[in-house]
Amino acid sequence: MSAEQIKIDSKYLAGTIGTELADDAVSFEHDAEMLLKFHGIYQQDDRDVRRARTQQKLPVDYSCMVRASVPGGVITAEQWLALDRMSALADDKLRLTTRQGVQYHVVYKNELKQLVAGINASLLTTLGACGDVVRNVMACPLPHPERRAVIEPVVAEMIARFRPQTESYWELWVDGEKAVSAERPSAIAPGAIAPIDDVEPIYGEAYLPRKFKIAIAWPGDNCVDIFANDVGLVPTLTDGTTGELTGFVVLAGGGMGMSHNRPDDTYPLLAQPVAWVPPSDVGDVVEAIVTTQRDHGNRDDRSRARLKYLLEERGIDWLRAQVEERTGLILAPPVDLPDWEVESHHGWHTIASDPDVGGSAAARMTLGLPVPSGKVAGGLRWALRRLIADGTVRALRVTSRQDLLLVGIDPREVETVENLLHANGVPLASDQSPTRNLAIACPALPTCAKALGESERVLPDVVDRLEKVLADTGNTGLPLRLNMTGCPNGCSRPYAAELGIVGRSKRGYDILVGGSPAGDRLARSLRADVPLTDIPDLLRPLLERFSATTNGDISFGDWAASQEWDVLQSLLPADTSRRAQRAAERELTSSGVSQ
Repeated sequence: MSAEQIKIDSKYLAGTIGTELADDAVSFEHDAEMLLKFHGIYQQDDRDVRRARTQQKLPVDYSCMVRASVPGGVITAEQWLALDRMSALADDKLRLTTRQGVQYHVVYKNELKQLVAGINASLLTTLGACGDVVRNVMACPLPHPERRAVIEPVVAEMIARFRPQTESYWELWVDGEKAVSAERPSAIAPGAIAPIDDVEPIYGEAYLPRKFKIAIAWPGDNCVDIFANDVGLVPTLTDGTTGELTGFVVLAGGGMGMSHNRPDDTYPLLAQPVAWVPPSDVGDVVEAIVTTQRDHGNRDDRSRARLKYLLEERGIDWLRAQVEERTGLILAPPVDLPDWEVESHHGWHTIASDPDVGGSAAARMTLGLPVPSGKVAGGLRWALRRLIADGTVRALRVTSRQDLLLVGIDPREVETVENLLHANGVPLASDQSPTRNLAIACPALPTCAKALGESERVLPDVVDRLEKVLADTGNTGLPLRLNMTGCPNGCSRPYAAELGIVGRSKRGYDILVGGSPAGDRLARSLRADVPLTDIPDLLRPLLERFSATTNGDISFGDWAASQEWDVLQSLLPADTSRRAQRAAERELTSSGVSQ
């Protein structure tokens, strides 16, 4: 049965999930497994032991990944402590995602309901964290009051409009009681965007053709990778990056995923400017884009079902006409935005009158803490629990690079916080190289069913080797943005990175270079199917040329993009991969030369 038919037959995402939760089987059947994604759950298994168990005629070791949606990455102290407690039902770890959410791995079927109910009791939810709906809404996490005043109301409106309304989620997981509500806003333009369904006014019974991602940046600060989203919103202010809010530039059509088997018709694309809209219209315009994708997106081919392909085929002008027809608005053209700066938000930030402290409190400090691959475990988990429980840290923010902002710290406690983190083996950004601070990776093996190769588990070794070649080539301290992923779906956004590493198999990785540090340019494929241990030697001649021809006034990504591609390719060592050998054999055969 097709994914579309499964959705339609499920009666708004219920399907057989309830029946299967109650039985003694250790796993879910195919249709329920597909529907679970809408509930924020992926069924997985331990691929490290899959072959051995199969040889022993044992069932695979099934478990689930559970993802909590965290709008804008904002987590209160109480919510974090609740999420931390819930990790006892998983593998005693929390994973920060590249979309500012929180994941649990190795959750067994008989503990799913307790975990999901516990997340909802903390006033977060797993509903809509996955599946063919608008996913977790991302936003710049830096908690400056002027940013929060602009961004947080928009995040709240996006959640209210696009969180699924089905009752089946609450009936399955929290005994029918809505712990987290999201009622559709009443301030909809008269006669605009008519609901299509009593239960799901936006989605209908078939929901969207594929996932849909929204992000909200701050002008000049693209910390959320705005161009990698289906819809991006950038506020326009009277003084460029400061001042009063005048409206939003709306971008559309970004997306990272592709397929190794279909390189000609699946590929990453960056979002393009669509329009400038006043604040009062931004919700209706985004809703019109979502419903356009609902009505016209490709439901026959899930590999080409994202908005990016629809807009590539029909164009931005067509989308503008759709939005105007659905809203009754006349869209203004997009305005120019300030240049993007490279922001990681690591280190200490002074936040005047921090709202997380309450009242008219004096300035507080926020610490941007790098979290390798977003894994919160061991000493880091214990240190966070202590700092939050005793009130030193008043709130947290998850960043799009899997890091944490620790918010609301008294300036007098800065040394205490640093000492406690160091005592538990947690490095600050100032303790390690910029490249290590900026490296991100998806979980990949052993749990992700999509993974073709390693990612998170090998990232530390990859960074070790990269730091050595950076030092050897005179590039010590270079802030190189490395995004690594175990498959071409691109959860870590490798296709817009300065250095992207994409798993092709357990032995080979595709290497991309030339993405913009600010995320507004795609990288190009340098070489395919490179063994992990060969990556430093592949990059060495490029880094040598970069060091010899620049003075620290340009990023590696910008430099690589400015070079003649044939010249860069000529610097590389010979390609000895099996893929290259097969290509050479095919070329000889086609030219009529026999071996």
